Amino acid sequence: MQTYTVIKDYQSCYPDPIVLKKGEEIFYGKEDTQYPNWIFCKSIISKKEGWVPKQILSSPDVSSKAIVLQDYSAHELTVNKGELLVGLKHLNGWTYCKTKTEEHGWIPTEHLFLISK
Repeated sequence: MQTYTVIKDYQSCYPDPIVLKKGEEIFYGKEDTQYPNWIFCKSIISKKEGWVPKQILSSPDVSSKAIVLQDYSAHELTVNKGELLVGLKHLNGWTYCKTKTEEHGWIPTEHLFLISK
């Protein structure tokens, strides 16, 4: 695990994020141009939409449906400059972190500065 300090405030863009279970079917949408390998998806079950890493999706079929290969939550953290976070995973320009209050979520890696490994 790595410890980071937040160097730039970040406000979550999705207060009601898409949450997916392994084996769930989704509609596979467009790829993000700012952060490649993030696909905008829509859950067939919940109808929620959000960004999902391409690495955890099967290839889409002819009807643009794909299968989720592992559990996933698109929850983003709202953080302020100076906060300390523990980095748990890096993926496609984002880091999945844990706060001191045990909240887990994503934040763009460019908002973080590595303090210790």
